[in-house]
Amino acid sequence: MGGRYEVVKKVLNKLYRYPNYPVLPERTPEENKLPFQIGSRVSVEAYNNFLENNESTGYKFHFDNGDVYIVGMAGPEHDALVSRLFKYFHVPNGGVDDDSPIDIALQSYHYDPTNVRVKTAADIAICPHITLVQAPLNPGPPPGDIKQNPHARIIVEIAVNEGLGFLNTKCEGWLQQQYVRSVLGIKIYEKRKGSNDRTMWAKLWTRQLPPPAGSTPSPTLAGVSILQWDFGTLQFNSNQATGCTGAGLPQYTVTIPVSDVFWDPPIVAGVPNVAGYNATVPITVVAQNFIIDLFRLQHVVLLKQN
Repeated sequence: MGGRYEVVKKVLNKLYRYPNYPVLPERTPEENKLPFQIGSRVSVEAYNNFLENNESTGYKFHFDNGDVYIVGMAGPEHDALVSRLFKYFHVPNGGVDDDSPIDIALQSYHYDPTNVRVKTAADIAICPHITLVQAPLNPGPPPGDIKQNPHARIIVEIAVNEGLGFLNTKCEGWLQQQYVRSVLGIKIYEKRKGSNDRTMWAKLWTRQLPPPAGSTPSPTLAGVSILQWDFGTLQFNSNQATGCTGAGLPQYTVTIPVSDVFWDPPIVAGVPNVAGYNATVPITVVAQNFIIDLFRLQHVVLLKQN
């Protein structure tokens, strides 16, 4: 199911030359035309400026060596997942909405860990309240986002239009930053033809020690373990039903330690000193783990699909 994502340039006229600054299409691209190229020979500075000016378009953009693409678009399934996941990550705050210890941001811009000059945003970025960690710096350590807020410690990426390979690459890219402790990637496939059934896939990359039961070591990321779930109504590449048929099933539950959010080791000679370090969770936090029920996520997707 993996494989690295290779952007397919969907340009009918091969002689057409895109401008040096991305230009949005006059009409919303059809989903089957994604990725849709909107610029070429674009500098990093021009791309970053373009992002700042187009935050509210509902598009997801991707920068690839000067080429710029629309790779995803807002939609009811995506938005419903973001809303439900936000609530899961807010639970340990114990109902505190103002100055809560766990900060949950949507489309928070960071510098891409694989290319520190390029801005990028996750669907959901979870970080500690700024008063609970050392003051962030750019590039750090400790690192910050582009607004000098604490860098995300937990990332969630949701792919509806994007392929699984692209999702894997982006999620693993976040883990090039050691302050990112867990990444949850969710891929929602198209409805099966002639039915309301749908395949859904979740993958958790985690630095938990010891690694969680049932996980496998990442073949490319040292110290990272992986858990995966096939949680739609039908299995991937099959017409067989999954076992994700009700709420509260342990085998369809994602568990992420709340302590990941507060990972903030002391800095010694400009380097994080992780020897013997364990993150301290504030006493105001009311849960040890984020608990995400994948059946509930399946349910909100099925409710919102066309």
